[in-house]
Amino acid sequence: MVQAAELHTRGTRGKPEQASQAMEYVNDAYKFGALLCGLHGAGRLAGLSDIAAHVVPQAVAFLILAVLGVDAWRSMYQSVGETPGVYAEAHANGIRCCILQIPFQLYELACAARVKRLRGKTYEMVVHHALALLLACLAVNKDIYYFYGTYFFGVSELSSLPLVFLDLFKMFPDVKKRYPMSNELIRPFFCVCFLVLRTFYWPYVSYHFWSASLTHYPSDKLEVMTFCTVNLLLSALQAFWTYLIIIGLYKLAIGDPGTHDVDKID
Repeated sequence: MVQAAELHTRGTRGKPEQASQAMEYVNDAYKFGALLCGLHGAGRLAGLSDIAAHVVPQAVAFLILAVLGVDAWRSMYQSVGETPGVYAEAHANGIRCCILQIPFQLYELACAARVKRLRGKTYEMVVHHALALLLACLAVNKDIYYFYGTYFFGVSELSSLPLVFLDLFKMFPDVKKRYPMSNELIRPFFCVCFLVLRTFYWPYVSYHFWSASLTHYPSDKLEVMTFCTVNLLLSALQAFWTYLIIIGLYKLAIGDPGTHDVDKID
């Protein structure tokens, strides 16, 4: 009876050792959030606007999440083809990626509330941050999807890092004029990172994510349905952004100045 109860607990609530690890990283989440707010505050004290002060904290967040995610994924990526379950064990840094997304998305939402440009033309960035926050909270609350969260919350952020500099040049023309070569190089570099991580590899990981989710269903129905729905929406966005990137690369190849006005991609 004890063994049966333990197996049931592992199948519905996650692995006990993984749950304890998640609790250990709560302090890291507080420190991470404090770091982002501190960097933003320092920028404001230095006389920067909110949108300018947002650049460094965002870059630092993407860098930390990408480094943690890649470090974890190095020991996990070979297992993807085996379709790990929704409660599959993850590297410690993979679990950390899921938890750190909570303060990061709260910070992004706070900035979007203050700066209209950070909300997106149709508030798509607000929706993006809100959905990411929802998934991170569900994952940490139920100790679920840490394996796949390592990629979606960590590794994929590697393509967002060059985006920070792409946006920097777009939002501040004076910076673009001072560093014209960097401006020209960062755009194709971002495109390559995005195409590799989000256009080609994202669907592969998503396929196994869906296989694991459908096998687990109807257990944890709320979490599985929420994660699958959001993954479908975000995958559709990856496809749309891929279209924009391909158009942008074509314009870049023919020397069209309109490449400097490509819509914000995140």
